[in-house]
Amino acid sequence: MVQTILILFFPWVLPCLVKSGAVPVGVNCSASNNHLDPSTHKLITECSGSTFCSAAENGTCVPKLCRRDEFPFEYATGDIPMPPMCQEGMFCPDDGSGCQSLVEVGGPCQLNRDEQCAPPLDWQELSSSQNFNGSICLHSTCMQVFL
Repeated sequence: MVQTILILFFPWVLPCLVKSGAVPVGVNCSASNNHLDPSTHKLITECSGSTFCSAAENGTCVPKLCRRDEFPFEYATGDIPMPPMCQEGMFCPDDGSGCQSLVEVGGPCQLNRDEQCAPPLDWQELSSSQNFNGSICLHSTCMQVFL
């Protein structure tokens, strides 16, 4: 009853009611319920930590196709095969839905994911500890760093 009232009067509360990581492989999910945790900025999804919600598979949880961390927590026990890391010039999105090409200046990027942005031609001169190869993801847009 309380959840129903909250949803009727406060529809933006709905994503907060979705439990992260509860849906196993092969079970229906909705990518529209994906959101970032406001305090940690971690992607919260209905699918388990080793799966993502695939629109291509009619909205079901399927095994991740890539990873961005060398030692991701979801695979600590070794009972689930780890997906590959992306090759140079590619990146793995937050949901692990498959390697994608680096994003050019002006293109969309995910929060705190500077490594999704393609480096400028003079990246060696612009690269520092403040950016990733002379590029930065600012306000969800890839931008080039200027000196």
